[in-house]
Amino acid sequence: MSIKSLLQIILILLIFIIIGGIYFIYFYSDPNKKTGLSEVNRNLNISVDKVILEDNEATDKNDLSISKVEDLKKVNDDKITEEKQKYKKFENLTRQIQYITSRSNGDVFKILADTGKTNLKNRNLLDLENVKGSIISSERPDIYISSKFAEYNYSDQNSKFYDDVVIKYNDQVIKCDNLDLKISDNIAIAYNNVILQNRNSLMKAEKITMNILTKDISINSDEEIEITKN
Repeated sequence: MSIKSLLQIILILLIFIIIGGIYFIYFYSDPNKKTGLSEVNRNLNISVDKVILEDNEATDKNDLSISKVEDLKKVNDDKITEEKQKYKKFENLTRQIQYITSRSNGDVFKILADTGKTNLKNRNLLDLENVKGSIISSERPDIYISSKFAEYNYSDQNSKFYDDVVIKYNDQVIKCDNLDLKISDNIAIAYNNVILQNRNSLMKAEKITMNILTKDISINSDEEIEITKN
């Protein structure tokens, strides 16, 4: 065998040994290399997942913050609307109302109320609460009226009293649910649960009509009038 052939064989053997050694070292001598690579990949995936999770949490927080802001805005809008409604309800409310009218015959008609506001359906009407009225005359007995509510007409000074109405003049007391005071006609009409009381008697009627000037009364009733003498 020639030297040249021997060298070729040795060279080929060395090549196989080197390749075998590299293969053995890489795949068998240090198995942690593959494990380390997998660990790196796993950590990388965890980091990516964490970033995604944090981003989602931030998005959720932003959504919650936007939702809270919208809720607060809605609450504020509701409060503003409620305040506007309250203001609209009381914007034309006037306290301590007093109207005094002198008539051609010398009588003075006075009406007072704790509060009053313009009627929304008729601007000539004033809705009153806790009302006291009086008709003062130098020649005839005075008349005093009280009620929880009343409706006063600017144009003709006529009034409608209602709810716990009480009329007093001389020693007479009339109680009823409704009283229409027609100043222009010198007539007062009491109706609904009417009771007329004086020192000696008590009467119940459907309706009583009184002439403001003469104080004469007319009693109308579909039922028998009860009279009680003291």
